[in-house]
Amino acid sequence: MASKLSFKRADSIAESMPDALRQSRYQMKKCFHRYVSKGRRLLKNQQLIEELDKSLDDKVEREKLVEGFLGYIICSTQEAVVLSPYVAFAVRMNPGIWEYVKVHSDDLSVEGITPSEYLKFKETLYDENWSAFFTDL
Repeated sequence: MASKLSFKRADSIAESMPDALRQSRYQMKKCFHRYVSKGRRLLKNQQLIEELDKSLDDKVEREKLVEGFLGYIICSTQEAVVLSPYVAFAVRMNPGIWEYVKVHSDDLSVEGITPSEYLKFKETLYDENWSAFFTDL
């Protein structure tokens, strides 16, 4: 599947993902719309893949996307936090190598975030008031 890609340690998802999203902008907007359409939630890897599959009508486009860099990212994502309009991804590239990014579902902008920021996103799912003590996400 997508694991055939090589990913250099120096590369960052936050740096590489915007270009990958731009290549399939229409399909990715549909996919991210599906992610946020059901409201605030935590998505596990299998759910991310299922939502991606459901959002793509064209079988050829689906194959191209799944076998590309975006498919690699989705397959490497352990979970994602959906707090509209953002989707924050916890990506485990290799054992011990994690990267956290948040993607704005409307404009597909990508921003790298720290593990602490990711955990704030996750905690906000369950307790909005908790995050009021911290700076804005």
